[in-house]
Amino acid sequence: MSIYVKSNKMKRLTIQFFIIFSFVAHIYAQSDTIQKTQKIINEVVAKSYPELKSKNIEVQIFKSESDYFQSRFSFGKMLTLQKMRYIIFVNPKVFEKNAPESGIRSIIAHELAHVLYYSQRNRVELIGLARLSSKDFNQKFERGADLEAIARGYGEGLKDYRNWLYQNIPAKNLEEKKRNYFSPEEIDLMLEILQKKPETIEKWRKNVPRNKAEITP
Repeated sequence: MSIYVKSNKMKRLTIQFFIIFSFVAHIYAQSDTIQKTQKIINEVVAKSYPELKSKNIEVQIFKSESDYFQSRFSFGKMLTLQKMRYIIFVNPKVFEKNAPESGIRSIIAHELAHVLYYSQRNRVELIGLARLSSKDFNQKFERGADLEAIARGYGEGLKDYRNWLYQNIPAKNLEEKKRNYFSPEEIDLMLEILQKKPETIEKWRKNVPRNKAEITP
């Protein structure tokens, strides 16, 4: 066998090794992300969402430039009338970019508010969530989940998350995030009001504030 042939064979083996190594490392990283997220979900459910203790909540990976967590229910389970399954999607970059732990825990509380919303509705009502394509409904839906997380003690953590988020998304997405979710300034105002008048949370649940001007006692 010539030196040239041996050299090419060695190159091919080296390339194959790095491909296999990269694949294994990728799978391990995804598994680690899922385990971390599932652990936090279990802790937040146990502490703050007793209504969800019996629910089947699965973690899956997704990729995005502007989103780090999402949640939805299983359409397949819903359409086939099987026991409902809920999915929280996590972008591994939230850990790679060192999002604050309090922020991760609080945005998971936000996603669990969505899961709670899904679990309290029948299948016909869930089909109606196609309205999420509407900007107005999407704003109310996301701010409503923020509000539920704040009501359960995650306001400070949501502030931490939003401050981190604003530095870790493309500039083109910043306005949309501030429209659809409470900003740190809005959360500060809400916490200040709730400290004096805790019952205000029920007023906001009925009419979710769309902007700072609507955050009143």
